[in-house]
Amino acid sequence: MKIKIKSSDLHGQNYEQNFEVKNFLNSENKKEIHYEDEYGKCKILKFDDFVEIYRYGQINSKQIFKQNKKTFFTYFTKEFKGKYEIFTKIIIMENEKMYLEYDIINNNEIFNSIKLEITELN
Repeated sequence: MKIKIKSSDLHGQNYEQNFEVKNFLNSENKKEIHYEDEYGKCKILKFDDFVEIYRYGQINSKQIFKQNKKTFFTYFTKEFKGKYEIFTKIIIMENEKMYLEYDIINNNEIFNSIKLEITELN
């Protein structure tokens, strides 16, 4: 199984990449997808009404997405550590697809706006 991750942001950066799923768990109340990207090991947790994304490696991050809510976002490397807020504008979750639109906020200012699509491929 593979997943496709596609994103675009406020600064014109576009990203699209397919990844091999290393581990996949599907329980009654959550779906868990593990994969590796160029920066480390990643984990996506998809619940009924929110999403969590984690990365461990060269870049370490924790993102929590809840519709119309501000949540905390941590991002750190060996050289840098940042704590931000995320405001999730849109979450659309279908069986094999997630679509998120969110703002990353630093000191009450929008630092970036991101559109993210994650699709499970068979």
